[in-house]
Amino acid sequence: MKTPTSRRELHTKIDSLSQQGVDVVTGVVDAILSPAHTQLLHDSWLTTPSWAEGFLARLRAHHALSREPLSTTQFEAAFESACESAGWSVGSSASATQRFFDTTITLSDEQPKRISLKASSATGMNKNWIHISKLTEAAWIQDTRIKTKRRDKIVELFKEYREITDCIIMLRGFKSDHAVDYELIEIPTSLFDAVDHLDTATAQLSTIPIPMNIKPPHLKIRVDRSDSKITLTGIQVDICAVHGRWKLEAQH
Repeated sequence: MKTPTSRRELHTKIDSLSQQGVDVVTGVVDAILSPAHTQLLHDSWLTTPSWAEGFLARLRAHHALSREPLSTTQFEAAFESACESAGWSVGSSASATQRFFDTTITLSDEQPKRISLKASSATGMNKNWIHISKLTEAAWIQDTRIKTKRRDKIVELFKEYREITDCIIMLRGFKSDHAVDYELIEIPTSLFDAVDHLDTATAQLSTIPIPMNIKPPHLKIRVDRSDSKITLTGIQVDICAVHGRWKLEAQH
C-alpha cells in the first residue's frame, strides 16, 4: 500500500518545478476540482467511498491531459491505484502472458479476487449490451476441425476461465463533444456456467448463443479462426452489476 503524500511534501515539490511544470500541475488540479456527476451502486463491494474518490480523481487527472477516454492499459493503472488508495492489497498478474486475469485484489480479510480488466470506447457502443473483442487467445482454434473436439475445447476453455478468474470488470467510455460518460460494469464469470451444456451442433455456429434455450441469450460467443481468439458479444447489461457511472465535462 502506498504511503499518502502530505500537503507539505506536495508544496515542496511544486516549489521546485519550472513554470511550465507549474502550468501542467495547475491544469491537473483544476481538472481534479472540476464538477462531475457520480452515480454509484448501493452496497457495491467495489465502489466504496474511498475507492470511488480515488478512481474519480484519476479519471479527472487523465482528462486534464487527454480528450480521449481511458484505454485498457490506463484503466488498469487507475483501477489498481484506486484499490491501493482504498487500503486494499493489489497484485498484478505475475506474467504479461497470463491468459485470463490481470490483477488480484484483497479486501480486508476476504479471499483474493482475480479480476480481468477491460476497457472500451469504441464508436457506436450499445448502451444495453457489452462487446469484448478479445476475451482470450485460443491457439487450438486453427487446428481443431473435428466437430466434437471443437465443442470440447470451447467447454474446457470456459471451465478453466471460471476456475481461474472471478469476474471481468469493464470500463466503458462514451465520448461526446462536451463530456465523457463512463460506466464501470462487473461481468460475473458465472454467466459462463451454461457453456457446460453446449451441444456439438451449436458449437459449430459462427456466433454461439449462451444459454442456448433463452431468447435473447445472456451473451454470445464468437470463435474467431482468423485471429485465434474468443470474442464475447451481446452481453446483456441488465444481468451484470453496474458499480458506477460518471459524467466528466470536457476540459479542452
